[in-house]
Parts: sequence; structure tokens; C-alpha cells
Amino acid sequence: MAMIMVRRRWLSQAILAALAMTTGLGCGGIRRIPVAGSVTLDGKPFSGGNVVFTPDASKGNIHRINCMSPIIEDGHYTLETRAVTPTDSGEGVPLGWYKVTFRQMQESTKKRQVIPVNVGDKFREPEKTPLSVEVKDNPEPGSYDIKFTSK
Repeated sequence: MAMIMVRRRWLSQAILAALAMTTGLGCGGIRRIPVAGSVTLDGKPFSGGNVVFTPDASKGNIHRINCMSPIIEDGHYTLETRAVTPTDSGEGVPLGWYKVTFRQMQESTKKRQVIPVNVGDKFREPEKTPLSVEVKDNPEPGSYDIKFTSK
């Protein structure tokens, strides 16, 4: 009888521990912070293409994600995260440092031509861009405003 009580107690403790571990691991995915701002090119509002945040491993951000947003007519953007798992994907960006780049949208039909954008080449690759941003809780106003230049 004592053996049965010990097994039941052990079993219930094992179940509680398993539940605690699954909730502690974050079944909801990566915590994401809303990231939005404006984009300028040589000081003027800029639209067209996409702004891309790439995790900066040199500053400790090792997330395996892609954060991107189209830049709309008035130069505004709102980032979304695309990750390996659906639970890690969605609006917002995980905390950490990111390299900021520009990616021109490509047209899928041959009837339309892609108009070249004069964003400097250094802003097109994460390895070359001088722009970096830290996504954090309670950022200062304008923390996520992006300033590209044509040079």
C-alpha cells in the first residue's frame, strides 16, 4: 500500500514538472516587440522596397529569423517576423540588436519594369550596412526611424 502511495505521488509530481517545463519553454513562441517607424532617403520621406532587420550575431542576437516590412507611400513601415516555426512568426520583432538594410521589391511580371532606387549599395547587405538598431522595451520616440542615403 505504501508503495502505491509513493508511486502516485511521484507520478503526480512528474506530471506537474512536465507541465511547468512546457509552459516555461514558451509555447507561445518568441516574445516580440512592436517595431514601426519612418524611412527617409537623403532626408526626404521615402517609399518603395522593403526595410529588413537582420539579427546581429556580433552583438549577441542569434535568432534565426527574418524581419521585414514594405515601406509604404508616406515612408512608414511596421515590421513582421518570419521564423522557422509559425509560433515564432508574426507582428513585431524579438529583443536584440539588428543590422538594417534595404531590399528593392521585384516585379513578378515582365510587363512592369523595376524602377531603380538610389539607396546606396552599402545599405543593401547586412555585412556592409552602417545602420544598426537595438529593439528594446520602451524605446525612445524615433528609435526605429531609418535614414538611408543615396551614397
